[in-house]
Amino acid sequence: MFRRTLLALVLVAAIATGAAQAETVTRQDAQGRTITFDVLTAGVDVDWYAALLTNAAHGDEISNVLVRVVAPSEIRRLCGANAAACYQYGGRQALIVLPAGKSASLAETVLHEYAHHLDATWAVGGIRELNGTPVWWSARGVQALLDAGTVAFDYSLGWNRSIGEIFAEDYAYIHLGGSYAIPWLGPPDDALRNALLTELGGATATPPPAPQPPATGTGSGRPVTVTRSGRLRPGAETSVPFRLLGPGRRVTVTVGVTDAARVEVACGGAVVSAATVTRGRTATLSAPGLGPAACEARVVSTSTRRQAFALRLRLALDATSPRRR
Repeated sequence: MFRRTLLALVLVAAIATGAAQAETVTRQDAQGRTITFDVLTAGVDVDWYAALLTNAAHGDEISNVLVRVVAPSEIRRLCGANAAACYQYGGRQALIVLPAGKSASLAETVLHEYAHHLDATWAVGGIRELNGTPVWWSARGVQALLDAGTVAFDYSLGWNRSIGEIFAEDYAYIHLGGSYAIPWLGPPDDALRNALLTELGGATATPPPAPQPPATGTGSGRPVTVTRSGRLRPGAETSVPFRLLGPGRRVTVTVGVTDAARVEVACGGAVVSAATVTRGRTATLSAPGLGPAACEARVVSTSTRRQAFALRLRLALDATSPRRR
């Protein structure tokens, strides 16, 4: 189910309803830029929304978006059945539609939707929108993911494989932490966070090294090995997506952590092998007879503390499988 929906189509007819009841309220950010709110329901704490946006990384684009706050019951009609909020870009002014309220989850939604606006105003040379920012595009290795067919500009691969949604989740997460809805990729690490905040702050940022692209089992029979390491927040997840191009593949995953985690191999959306790993130890999964399939190796933190992890993924033909001659 979509947590949030980026609208590509203009919502003129739906959103115009009730516009006569609107109250226009403005606030200023720390640099004196105007933030404009269109309040369509009673009891809205505009200062709460304004503080979130003011404290988040942004630029002059904040004055070119109208933030419309409506009753929660109106979101389905205005944004779609599965949406928590929505963003519209086109014409002279962009529009964010948000429900009234105050909560940690709504704060994430506010910044997620603002990220779509920021995304739409930042160009990545030669790349169609929505595409994030230049440093983010490079640091996340988006081109490699796109070339591998792992992500898309639209929703053809699902909401959490849409480039615009990944950027929006990253933006919200680097400011607030909390939940992260792209489990196959994992939340941004400190290097990506620092580089993106530097870029959005107007300074020159050097992208951190891009992650390795998704592994693909080769038809030649030669093993493929991928390594990944980093840090996980409590309850966070990271994964390495890969494809098995034919039958009779063996997937071996070795993971070490500094506290506690669950390790899984999933193919076609189903977990085919899993294990737990505890502090200072490693766990190895060996899943034979797989493929062809789209799979991923996952590490899910079960710790209450931030911890380091190291993952090694090996794809090979089973020794007992017939080889093509």
